[in-house]
Amino acid sequence: MLIFLLVYFSIYGGMNLYLFGKVYLAFRPSGLRLLLLALFALLMVTGPVIVRMLERADFLLQARVLALVTYIWMAAVLWFLFLGLAVDIFNLILRAFAIPVPGFSKLLIPPQMSLAVISAIILAAMAWGLVENSRVRVERVSIRTPLLKPGSAPIRIAQISDLHLGLIVGRSRLEKVMSLIRQADPHILVSTGDMVDGMAPHLDNISGLFDEIKPPMGKFAVMGNHEFYVGISKSIKFHERAGFRVLRGESVKAGDNIVFVGVDDPAGSRVGRPSWTDENAALPDSSPEVFTVLLKHQPVIRDRSMGRFNLQLSGHTHGGQIFPFNVIVKKRYPMMKGLYDLESGSYIYTSRGAGTWGPPFRVMSPPELTVITLLPMGPSPMRGVP
Repeated sequence: MLIFLLVYFSIYGGMNLYLFGKVYLAFRPSGLRLLLLALFALLMVTGPVIVRMLERADFLLQARVLALVTYIWMAAVLWFLFLGLAVDIFNLILRAFAIPVPGFSKLLIPPQMSLAVISAIILAAMAWGLVENSRVRVERVSIRTPLLKPGSAPIRIAQISDLHLGLIVGRSRLEKVMSLIRQADPHILVSTGDMVDGMAPHLDNISGLFDEIKPPMGKFAVMGNHEFYVGISKSIKFHERAGFRVLRGESVKAGDNIVFVGVDDPAGSRVGRPSWTDENAALPDSSPEVFTVLLKHQPVIRDRSMGRFNLQLSGHTHGGQIFPFNVIVKKRYPMMKGLYDLESGSYIYTSRGAGTWGPPFRVMSPPELTVITLLPMGPSPMRGVP
């Protein structure tokens, strides 16, 4: 945890220092204004840590207000960094290739104009991010498999991921997702981690919303990194109250020929909690008679698991959540969103998630509920494969 905090304060503190440096160059504040600016910067950098402390002390209103302010600011800082660096590079190029022509220097973007333009772009991005985040899409994918008997009925699996229920994402988002699940009428409901992102008392009241969802073939869930961050025992209890069977390095049969295997996110070991991440031990040997679904929070494929599952369902990436952060996420997780055909003939589907972490925005990555339909082999081609 100490290493995490050091990395966090170094990187995020540096990003804020860059922003406030630009503000200083534009307006040259001094005295009380400079002091207030410095205090605001300090509060924004330490805000996420203070939010957790307030939540654990049951100061929920204060924690929620500070969370909204600091996480909205987090998005602003990220966008400002990319846009500010773009302006700096533009000015640097102009200075490097200065042409002795009258008026050429006027092409340089001055600090105040840069700040005004960037601020306008950020406000527009926030407005769009709120709109996009409010629209949960249903993504439908169909997979044909010889492991279902010819002529047998399709099997629908609804996947929710990364709801991040807590101080910011709460009852209204969960009710919207539950409504979509009821419309999909799945045979199986799965959660691929990060359903909770806080253990405020009000979460006890909303776990009951899952009672109306009783798919005939069961509800299964795995633990994501945030379940470990907020407390694995409380997280498991929340899932159990919601009617999920939590799979931790184990498998369970659903129906006649479908097996679900679930493993913990490796974050458990990083926070000193017991975790079950060995999918090699949990996965059954490859069988021509069983369709195996691996539930795993992060969309990472292990070589030893190839060929031992038919479909892996994951989340974690949020599809990048806000542009241009998705470019960075794509580098870390190449299978960032959607359905991918693996060389072994297996598939992996990575959900963009139904909620948000941190900033309550989505830009070029709308939230989703996924409905995967398993079909017996037939003349129709498989739909949904990129």
